[in-house]
Amino acid sequence: MEFYTEERFRNWINKIAETEVDLERSESLNVFDQVVEDFTVACLNIIRAMKEREITKKKALQELDEMSKLILTSVDFGDEIKNELFEFIRESIKTVLYSTKLFIEGKSSKKSFEALLKEAVKKEQSGDFRGAFETIARMGAKILKGEKLPENLEIPEDGFVINWLDGVEMIDMVVRLTEIDSSDEAED
Repeated sequence: MEFYTEERFRNWINKIAETEVDLERSESLNVFDQVVEDFTVACLNIIRAMKEREITKKKALQELDEMSKLILTSVDFGDEIKNELFEFIRESIKTVLYSTKLFIEGKSSKKSFEALLKEAVKKEQSGDFRGAFETIARMGAKILKGEKLPENLEIPEDGFVINWLDGVEMIDMVVRLTEIDSSDEAED
C-alpha cells in the first residue's frame, strides 16, 4: 500500500514547470497550494489507514519518512519565482509531515494555539528555528487530534513562522473538508 509515490511527486513538479506563473494573477499560483493539499491528503490517508489497522504505527512513520525524502529532493525550475514559491511550499509541507509524525507518536500539546504561536515567534526571534518549527508543528498535531484552529490568530507579518503556519492552515482546511465529505456520505 503506497500513500505517496515518487511518480505522483514528479507529476506535480512537471505541472509547476508547465504552469505560467504570473504574480498579478493569483489563480496562476493555485498549483502550489494543490501540491501542499495533495501531501496533506496523503498524510490524512496514512492516519486513517493506521487507525483502521491497515498499517502499523511503524509503517505509518516509514511512509512519512519516504514522503520527507521526496520533498527534500533538489528541484530547479529554471525560474527564480517558481523556485522561491516552491521553497515556500516546501516549508509548509515539512510542517504537515512533522505535524502528522507528532500526532502518530502521540506528541500533541495541551497549550492553546495562541500560546504555541507566541512561543514559536519568540523562538524564531531568538534564532531557535528548529524549536519554532516544532512548536508550530504541534499546532498541526492538535488539529489532527480533533481541535479546531481559531480564526482570529495574530499572525506575524514576516519570518519562517508564516510559512509553517500555511502548513497548519492546510491541515485545518483538509480536515474540515474531510468532515464535510463524511457528513455528506452519512446523509446519502
